Amino acid sequence: MQQKFMAVMMWAATAAAHANDLSFSDPANTPNPPAYAVGQALRNPDLDVLPGFKTPPAGFGAVPFYWWLGDPLTKDRLTWELNKLSNRHISGLQINYAHGTHGGSSYGLSLPSEPPLLSEAWWQLTTWFMGESKRRGMAVSLSDYTLGVGQGFTMDRMLAANPELNGYQLGCETRPVTAGQVVLDAGPATVSLTAYQIAGGLVVPGSGVDLRPLVTHGKLAWTAPPGQWQVTQIQALRRVPTLDPMNPRSGPEYAKAFFGQFEARIPGEGGKGLNFFFSDELDFHLSGNIWTARFAAEFKHRKGYDLAPEMAALWTDIGPRTPKIRLDYSDVKTALTEEGFFKPVFDWHQTRGMTMGCDHGGRGTDVTEFGDYFRTQRWMQGPGADQPGLGKDLIKAKVASSIAHLYQRPRVWLEGWYGSGWGTSSAGAADALFADFAMGYNLLSFHGCYYSTHGGWWEWAPPCNTYHMPYWEQMGPFMDCAQRLSYIFTQGNHV
Repeated sequence: MQQKFMAVMMWAATAAAHANDLSFSDPANTPNPPAYAVGQALRNPDLDVLPGFKTPPAGFGAVPFYWWLGDPLTKDRLTWELNKLSNRHISGLQINYAHGTHGGSSYGLSLPSEPPLLSEAWWQLTTWFMGESKRRGMAVSLSDYTLGVGQGFTMDRMLAANPELNGYQLGCETRPVTAGQVVLDAGPATVSLTAYQIAGGLVVPGSGVDLRPLVTHGKLAWTAPPGQWQVTQIQALRRVPTLDPMNPRSGPEYAKAFFGQFEARIPGEGGKGLNFFFSDELDFHLSGNIWTARFAAEFKHRKGYDLAPEMAALWTDIGPRTPKIRLDYSDVKTALTEEGFFKPVFDWHQTRGMTMGCDHGGRGTDVTEFGDYFRTQRWMQGPGADQPGLGKDLIKAKVASSIAHLYQRPRVWLEGWYGSGWGTSSAGAADALFADFAMGYNLLSFHGCYYSTHGGWWEWAPPCNTYHMPYWEQMGPFMDCAQRLSYIFTQGNHV
């Protein structure tokens, strides 16, 4: 545990040391949120936080996950529950759906509901619900949990309409050869075809031969010189369904297909009645060595040399240049992923005064997620992580808060505390809140707020932390405390 913590801290220190480098710094064209945006950080050095600590402005209350499952949704029941949630220092309600055990490519498909998710009846109900929530000082949003690639919803419809957004995975095949004629298929999927001399089981540095010029009509015919050789063929293989985050249209199309539906159905409410969207366990179904149509040209433009003759270095040690080639490839992959997907989604929310948070798969423990976890997750107004079971995981907390501090993002999203059970006490929640906030979080999102438990037959990672708890009516001071802490921990520049 200590070694793991030190490794993550060294990585964070490296990011901090390079915070002014081109690859780490915020581009100058990052838009500022509009003046009406709520839940933001004030950075002016003469800021007096006392008035806001006494009476926090809008946007610093909790944002529970509101599970719209169990029983049919009705206006009467939703109104009763909204009244229970009112005056409890809640800034937003994030509509969530759970999944079953089969049918989806990431996990089971979304559980059925009444009305069906994203149906016309659902939109009518959600529009009404947004208005009722707004009257009570709460925004609404929809989590993308269970709605990703291969799950039968927004992203799949987007990919069906834009099949060119499906991505490519690089596959590598190596063939040992000796002197003589080598013939193999090398169709249009081949992006690199190289021969290396082998001595003592290792590649001889500098022996690489680019075989692509010898390909005619999809066939390679090459006469290998004497000795032991290795032919490495790398192909870009299309994977369906996937989303290519390096495609410059991926982020804009996703924002249009998912968040844009809300803007079209309920116009003018961005950052007001609509706010606090959340990305949960994002999965493009592409990872590792991935490819996009313009990668070769972008690599040469950004790095000054052709990748293809040395691409075998991504799999094989080809000599002293191997680390440079791997680092350059990863740098370009991450940059294109930032520019193609993450920054456009960030900008969509930023220009509308909205907060986008996340709890992505590795939660910072996999530094290579999305190419570079730090660089990609900076494109969130609220980088974050879950803390299950009243958890106090220091690494997840410090990674998320370090991203926010380095790049001056206002919020650090705490998804707390699924799976702590129905025996969770208010004292246990208070203890976990103080520990997690001390480690850097400043936005509380209860994992549990159930529309229904269906007579005790339905629950999702219990407990419900709100009106299903017998002590909810006494939780006002705790929720007020969380709101005050959220406000004061958001302000200024942390040193």
